Amino acid sequence: MKGQKIRGTATALLAFLLVFSAACSQKENGPAGEPSAAAQTGSASPSADPSQPAGGDPLGKYDPPIEVSVVSSTGTNVLFAEGESINDNIMTRTYKDILGIQFVNKWVSDASQTAEKMNLSINTNNLPDISRVDLNQLHRMIKQDQLVELNEVYEKYASPLLRQAMEYGGGEGFEAASLNGKIYGMPVPVDYFENVAIMYIRQDWLDKLQLQPPKTIDELVNVATAFAQQDPDGNGKPDTYGIALDNALGMGFDGIAAAFRAYKGIWIKDSEGKLVYGSVQPEMKEALAKLQELYKAKAIDPEFGAKDWGKTADDIGAGKGGIYFGAFWQPLYPLSATLTHTPESDWKAYPIPVGADGTVAPKRPTNVFSWMVVRKGMEHPEALIKSMNLWAEMWIEGGKYNDLFYKEIQGSEKYKGKEIHQSAKPYFFDDPGKNMVIGKQFREALEKDDGSLVTHPDGQWKWEAYKNNEPNGWAFMKYLTESEAVLEQYGDHFVHQSFLGAPTDTMVKRLANLNKIESETFTKIIMGNAGVDEFDKFVKQWNQLGGEDITEEVNAWASAK
Repeated sequence: MKGQKIRGTATALLAFLLVFSAACSQKENGPAGEPSAAAQTGSASPSADPSQPAGGDPLGKYDPPIEVSVVSSTGTNVLFAEGESINDNIMTRTYKDILGIQFVNKWVSDASQTAEKMNLSINTNNLPDISRVDLNQLHRMIKQDQLVELNEVYEKYASPLLRQAMEYGGGEGFEAASLNGKIYGMPVPVDYFENVAIMYIRQDWLDKLQLQPPKTIDELVNVATAFAQQDPDGNGKPDTYGIALDNALGMGFDGIAAAFRAYKGIWIKDSEGKLVYGSVQPEMKEALAKLQELYKAKAIDPEFGAKDWGKTADDIGAGKGGIYFGAFWQPLYPLSATLTHTPESDWKAYPIPVGADGTVAPKRPTNVFSWMVVRKGMEHPEALIKSMNLWAEMWIEGGKYNDLFYKEIQGSEKYKGKEIHQSAKPYFFDDPGKNMVIGKQFREALEKDDGSLVTHPDGQWKWEAYKNNEPNGWAFMKYLTESEAVLEQYGDHFVHQSFLGAPTDTMVKRLANLNKIESETFTKIIMGNAGVDEFDKFVKQWNQLGGEDITEEVNAWASAK
């Protein structure tokens, strides 16, 4: 992994580590006279000493409470206990009890409509106090002078645990949120390895056909072809395929292309240190030729061009595919669904195929895709940092409120299975290195048959779920022992996204069209509807339609760092 030294404009942030303190008097009652969240869970709720100013205290409480508006989304993972709602729940009450922040929803929408509604809010300057935005929205808001600069409040209020999450892996999330040394957005990180491909294979199919797990591309071709042609499920029908691929050409594509040192959709450094777009490099032509060979041999799902990720996942659950390239968490879905269809199925995690030199070099895109921003004019912009501090203290190992969250809230019968972390305020963000830590603890606990070795609070309940054969217990064991072990095997051999800046002017104008041409061309080549030489025409077209200008802009950004 990259070192912890923060890059670019974020470097100055490390100089302001604070002495972490919190007041500790107890507030007895929550809103409308009901018991406070802390009282309900049997935990003390600290309150700042009225004689001490809140300024500089990472968890300093507002007294009287302040109101902070946000926007929220509904969806299948947004669940509430009986008597609670998106407007009033255990998490909203906890933030009010501990911080004196009352979060209110300016509007609520279905997750599928949130981006559209947020765009309207930006266009009309009718913004909540705190929003979660994507990269394009972020930079529109910066250009329109709609946001508060966050350098000062981050330096003054960010707790050590928050810094640990924000600055993990070099603090790359700050790069795209910065302009002229000023930070306008707080990163919303996911796991550092969220988008790194792992090769999952039906071990029961390998055993039935007396095959070994593939390590090279040629071995992958042999195994995938056998899965398609030798009836591995034993039903006497030609209804299986080797490699699952979807029409977005996601990790299935990445896992194979990396063996040729081809990296679709990211900017990488060439031999001279210049930034080049991976999709138009000569290595990509080799990767496409191999994918075309696999498709012709029926080793790839013959209908992938008409299937999105959801449909491909359904096929995996139904036992049709034997090789799935996906993220570390994929045992949760769709791999666990295969067990329902075929209880004797057995998926195992392996590294993606090695390159010609015998080494593996997976693609690792950024792990930050959204940012929390504060509207210009908000009276208490530091409320964003304090709220994020509190979530870090609940979620990250060693936090002051680990027991409150993991044992007294998430561990209670009332909130069990409610995906309660999704209700973090203002918005959920992850501890990027958490799963690697838990994975090591899980493997040691299994080896020594000692669950006490799992000390991470998020790992402890997963260990119990595994030992008690609870739902998802198999998946927790699989991804924490096998998937995380594969990521460790990759070591520091990742090929990272090297452009972390704002969308360039030509990207804003031309990138959507260029991406469409890229996807269409690659799909046609893989399916044999165009020869491999079509790639050369695509590269020429890509440069003429804006790619050459984008390359100049990206390298200008790199030179200015």
